[in-house]
Amino acid sequence: MAFTYDDTLNTDRDKVRFALQDTQIDSGPKPNGGNFSDNELSGLVTLEGEWQRAVAAGFEALAAIWTQYADLSEGPHKETLSQVAEGHRKSAVLWRARSGSAIPARVAGIIKVDGYSDDVTSDDVNTASEYGIVWEYVRVKD
Repeated sequence: MAFTYDDTLNTDRDKVRFALQDTQIDSGPKPNGGNFSDNELSGLVTLEGEWQRAVAAGFEALAAIWTQYADLSEGPHKETLSQVAEGHRKSAVLWRARSGSAIPARVAGIIKVDGYSDDVTSDDVNTASEYGIVWEYVRVKD
């Protein structure tokens, strides 16, 4: 697993590492102190299209990883690992909102299809859904 980090933040991968605080090898944000690999972070930037969204995806991945760990308590000592997952989830929401992608898909409209609709021809009524409502989903592009 390749790990590189340049604190000048010249690359998108370095910016993502900095935002995730994944800047020290073997002292990363994963439960075992692990780091994201260079390939994982570069892949996130490619998939998400920009480094800010890659940060959100990184926090989403961390939240998923940390949810696998239960809260522990032994005597007066208590570790609430679920709060770590929740913190990462909240960070992901904030980064999605910053990048303008807080809601990836929205319902654009509903067309009621029946024999009395002005929007559609009578031929379309026969091909409509079983309940007479057609949902149109639009993926928001930035």
